Amino acid sequence: MSSNDKKSSDGSMSRKERRAAERAARKSGGGTAKSGTTKSTASGRGSGPSIALISVAAIAIGIVLVVALVLVSGGLGGGEAAAVEEPDTPAPAAELRDGLTLVAQGTTPPVSIEVFEDVQCPHCQTFTERIEPLIIADHVTSGLASLTYHDYIIFGEKSTQAAVAMRAADELGDAFWDYHHTLYYNAEDGDFDRSWLADIAEAVGLDREAFLELLDDEDLAADVAASVSLAASYGVSSTPSVVVNGELIGSPTWEELDAAVKAAAEAAS
Repeated sequence: MSSNDKKSSDGSMSRKERRAAERAARKSGGGTAKSGTTKSTASGRGSGPSIALISVAAIAIGIVLVVALVLVSGGLGGGEAAAVEEPDTPAPAAELRDGLTLVAQGTTPPVSIEVFEDVQCPHCQTFTERIEPLIIADHVTSGLASLTYHDYIIFGEKSTQAAVAMRAADELGDAFWDYHHTLYYNAEDGDFDRSWLADIAEAVGLDREAFLELLDDEDLAADVAASVSLAASYGVSSTPSVVVNGELIGSPTWEELDAAVKAAAEAAS
């Protein structure tokens, strides 16, 4: 896994925590709060605060600071850290969608690109945000290649449930790519519990209760398991992994993938 802006042991803030801090600063007029200082006055003998009063005040200040930190960091077990944000870019065009595959209408591409990913994998998040749009723009829309998404579970049960969630979105409203797009955009700071996955479903226009029911669908879980088995047949052992016309090429850069696609197209002609 890469660092990818996740909150680390050195105390650095995640992307969403920084956003929350920036919003708080803007709301307060851009100023910074002074902490740890109080203005005191002397009004004569015996007017100073007692030790007990100072202790109570210190405890109260400590509680306020803890609450403020909880609010900025997204609360205890949720809150802003798990909020769903709208992606900066649109999801793949509807006319390209065929279930978990993207393909230009009326074409039979000579090249198939299969991508195996785990949504909790930071490298997969990078691949989805940076390389997937290039594949779509350069190869899918031109009819040179099709692009199919597959699951390969690395990070356990929450990743499996997220994989089922993407398939549930497809079942409910042919919304696999809308859900996939929003899920990966928010994955860095996601809770990956049922409620958060349902929040994403609502964000892409799906019925929350119907979606939650499908999270327990055994057929969708079997589809995810079949995807993992397919990965094993190709020799996939890490994510993201790309297969071009049945040949595993690992986790390529855009330049490497572009060259592999063009070579496969030439070989198929």
